[in-house]
Amino acid sequence: MTAPARTGIRWDALVTHHVEALGGWVPLVDELERRLRLAGIEPPAHDAALKGLRRLTTREQGAGGQYGRWLLRCFGVPATVEEQLAFVAQYHSRFADLPTSLRRDQLRLWDRPPISESRQVAWVHVGLASVHHRRRELDLMRERLAAARALDAGPLAAMESALLAARVASDEGDPDQAASLMDEVAGQLEDAPAHLPYLARLQGQRAFQLTRASDEPGRYAAARALFEAIPAASGVPFVDYRRTAGLAYCTWKEGDAEGAAKLARAALDHAGDGGFVRFRVMALNLLARIVGGGEARALRRRAERLARSIEDAHLTEVARIRDA
Repeated sequence: MTAPARTGIRWDALVTHHVEALGGWVPLVDELERRLRLAGIEPPAHDAALKGLRRLTTREQGAGGQYGRWLLRCFGVPATVEEQLAFVAQYHSRFADLPTSLRRDQLRLWDRPPISESRQVAWVHVGLASVHHRRRELDLMRERLAAARALDAGPLAAMESALLAARVASDEGDPDQAASLMDEVAGQLEDAPAHLPYLARLQGQRAFQLTRASDEPGRYAAARALFEAIPAASGVPFVDYRRTAGLAYCTWKEGDAEGAAKLARAALDHAGDGGFVRFRVMALNLLARIVGGGEARALRRRAERLARSIEDAHLTEVARIRDA
């Protein structure tokens, strides 16, 4: 397939991909007719369909019309494009470390046809919802998140939007809704191939909800068990970071500051191995809470500087807290 432009993908690239995949224009028209009939739609005459698809290649990023809708319905978006959309939207992607204004502008470049006319625009919606969440633009966040949740773009996109929705529900004091959304993610994981980052995120959010919503003495042991269920030494830096940082927090809360500091420093290393700025900030803030004193002040200054560099309002505020 022709490489997508930096402004997303155009109709000509999408049509050309399917022409090449099927071996020519005539096979593409034949297959379009077959799939339309299977969907209960009477296809146009062969010559008319050929002309319609050729005209579609001139639309650039304008509305695709009937042939654009048929092409997307019958053939969809190429897997390589879906992978790019997931990369620009996922919480655990390095793309999410870009400054929020730049990430927002890049996502908006995909929010136009043909992507905006496809189911895969759900990725754009949830990516922008995440940006607005970090920028504290909550009305815009809710609008985009609702749009993402309304589309069926596959299990990964569904898990991405459900995890963000669970975070929002938790922040708004609705633990029952958060739990329901996390159960939804767990169900998706059962039906999908192993996706360790999503498992790690689910366990982390469940642990956070557990420690926040309960004052039971054993809550940190229960949270530890959730983090221990994430595979150790996975070789995936985000997964190893999430597991180790979670264990560091639980160890600290259980009274072992020395062991917790060691784990927090390991989490800081895992975040660095993956090139993650946000997770380094989180690890620095956690380590500062554990060690206290002068070292904590230095760690928080580092964390605040990094958080500002990626325009993350929430992490910047957290880094300013001076509790030991």
